[in-house]
Amino acid sequence: MKPHRVGPAPTLGQVLHRAWGRAAVLATALCLAAAGVMQAAPAALAVSPALDAVVTTETRVVTAAGVMRTEVWQEKVVRRGDTVWTERILPPQARDAHRHESRQEHAGHKHFDAEAAARWVQLDAKGQTVLRFVDRAHRMVVSVPKSEYEAVGFDGRFDAAAHIVPPSVIERMPVLASASRDASAVWHVEKNGEWSHRVLWSTQKQVALRIESERLDGGFRRVVTVEPVAPAGALPWDGLATYVQKEYDDFMD
Repeated sequence: MKPHRVGPAPTLGQVLHRAWGRAAVLATALCLAAAGVMQAAPAALAVSPALDAVVTTETRVVTAAGVMRTEVWQEKVVRRGDTVWTERILPPQARDAHRHESRQEHAGHKHFDAEAAARWVQLDAKGQTVLRFVDRAHRMVVSVPKSEYEAVGFDGRFDAAAHIVPPSVIERMPVLASASRDASAVWHVEKNGEWSHRVLWSTQKQVALRIESERLDGGFRRVVTVEPVAPAGALPWDGLATYVQKEYDDFMD
């Protein structure tokens, strides 16, 4: 894997562009990278404990016109060894909107929507990241090549998918001075230029439990909370053998 480039803090417009993607993980990681925290992923990743969680993301943006916009969404995350499943939790209103689409609208996106589909990330035998999306409504598994990761809002990092914030990032973030180092979860902080980041890291669960990122001028704020939940039973990637196998290129114009 090539080293992740580190640059200056992004502009508000750049952050907004990143924030509107499906993965809060990617958006947060990119903000941290721009703050000079993100480094290249480790060559080998330690096995993490099993994790089932509900991730809630809330963003608040003040536009140039003085309008404050708030967006909230939730995702279910399941982590088992070298596999991470991330699936948007759709409220009833969203499901109704899909049912009310016209045939022309439905055909327009060729029956594949990366925003609504589940994201299935794995490490292969060589330690390389494999990305697929699962569209349950149409019983499809869509494989995405590395060249198209950016198009679907994925940064290619398994460690970011598995831990919400990569452990290598946490290691480089100072511990909050008032935090107890014996606690099961410890706050880490980072300030760089116009940006402030706070991450509550669980050593036991190997996951970020809360992430607070904001511009110091108050123009943008994102809060990500991770709530571990009891396993649902069957793993979400079981039972996909009968699904149609597609390539991302099949949906290109």
